[in-house]
Amino acid sequence: MSDFKAAVTVAVADLAAPLEIVDGGFQVVAKGFGRVEAELRPGLYKARAGIGGTAQEKIFAVEEGEGEMAVVLERVLFASPVPMDGTTTSHEYHQAAVNAAFARPPLKKGSGAGFFLSVRDPSEAPFIQTDDTTARYALSFTGFRLRKATETLIDYDQDAVRDISRGYAVLAAELDPGAYVLQWSSERYGTLARPVLLVPNWITQLFLMVEPQGETGLPMRPNFADASVQMAPFESAYPRERYFRLSEIARQALLQGRNIVDREVMNALLHDKFGNPILGLLAAHLLLLDEKPRLNLLNIVMGNLGVLLGGDFPDMVALRLRLNQLEKPQSPPPAGLSVSFPPLLRASWDILARQAARNDSFFPPGSLCREAADRTVDNGVWLAWKPGRLTKPAVTPLSDAELRNKKRHDRERILAVLDFNGDKRDGEQVLDSIRKLAKPLLREKMRLFIKSVDQKKPQSIEKIQDIVIRLAGALPWQELMEKLSELDEELSFSEQLSSVQKTLIPNLMLLRQVLQRGDKPDSNQLTLLLDALNVPRAVLLENLLGLARLGGALAARLYEERK
Repeated sequence: MSDFKAAVTVAVADLAAPLEIVDGGFQVVAKGFGRVEAELRPGLYKARAGIGGTAQEKIFAVEEGEGEMAVVLERVLFASPVPMDGTTTSHEYHQAAVNAAFARPPLKKGSGAGFFLSVRDPSEAPFIQTDDTTARYALSFTGFRLRKATETLIDYDQDAVRDISRGYAVLAAELDPGAYVLQWSSERYGTLARPVLLVPNWITQLFLMVEPQGETGLPMRPNFADASVQMAPFESAYPRERYFRLSEIARQALLQGRNIVDREVMNALLHDKFGNPILGLLAAHLLLLDEKPRLNLLNIVMGNLGVLLGGDFPDMVALRLRLNQLEKPQSPPPAGLSVSFPPLLRASWDILARQAARNDSFFPPGSLCREAADRTVDNGVWLAWKPGRLTKPAVTPLSDAELRNKKRHDRERILAVLDFNGDKRDGEQVLDSIRKLAKPLLREKMRLFIKSVDQKKPQSIEKIQDIVIRLAGALPWQELMEKLSELDEELSFSEQLSSVQKTLIPNLMLLRQVLQRGDKPDSNQLTLLLDALNVPRAVLLENLLGLARLGGALAARLYEERK
């Protein structure tokens, strides 16, 4: 076989389009954004640029002796939450609505910073609704509230300018600089929250599209994961196409967890961050993904972003913390450092959460970070969480009163069949006993479990491992998982569980199987599991005790049905 290779450059007339080169064996041999350079042997290849479900493709041949060649693809039109030319989802009436919102005096709820929210449906759905479906379709654009602490400052249902017949609702407001929460609630889909950070003299902009869900498709649901978040100075509010496309490149690369943008794109991100600081945050996280991060460049970027956003901006705290860890691996973070409000980006949150897992005070008790620590949800590159708990749970956890409400003779019978401290007993024997005694047994079991945990003292990782092992042995998690699936169809039971608890349950099930075999749990694997949760130990402890209460109630329900 010849060793000849040709220098091939594939480019697309669109910086934001992911590119790949596929060889005759259908293997991807090179990939990147906007422009890819590769050395290829003679043969047939396909260049493909695709984004948002649309693509441009071209087949080309590399021939023996051909030194250099260039392949150019047409610009890719793709779906965009921002109504702008060059996308498949823009309409003049949506562009006009955004322009009109910026031209009108903003809703005044303070001064010094701006907030803009666009929620729209680019499909044909607005034009095909009937008298029977219009009301449900209109719900697609409702449920948003901008909150500060416990106060609702903006009610999108009341304050937004909307035209349901054209599928949009927009709002521009002026507020005081600071940290806010945008909360969206739906009777069908529950509640989701995400941070909104307003900086003096800048407008933070959030663009969302709604998409059909379920059989009827109504009401539609906002696509938060693919949202576009931009920042613009007061004097040039409408998002520039270049900024949006650059942010899409960075967002797509960050989703892949690799810095695959080329030098030209990275230089553009760093240069244009002065007109849109979001580009700088995305670029900084991409630079951190390099095998050997360029610390000098990161320090310059951080310095510039500090001027634009302020050093206490949560994402800035996260980036600075990570940079310090890289520069001084053996040095602890500054004494007393803590973060109370969540950052915009999930990558920033992961940095902060890892620190909080080592130091409970890093997310102060009562802070929004502490509240969100076990409630985060998958939301692309942006951070989001499910706030609070259900007010009417599908299964009520065992209360303190229930745990204390037991008869003396029940206690003697219970303890006769249950040695809580860990004597190995046949699993079926314990289950048969539970079936006979049901609630009394579960009350005592969970009471002893919860009483054995000292919530007032900081817990070592070894102590938490012990709690996890004991909880795994305390309840029949395999059967509870089956009941959980059944209840999920009827009552959305999983909404009662935090993201941490959803991760713990299948691991408790596997750990129980290990215990029933008489094997010793692997402490190293347990440590990896607990570390991967990235939550403060106090929050982890709350979740374990919550599972004890909820699991006990669910088990009681399960066994009562089997009597």
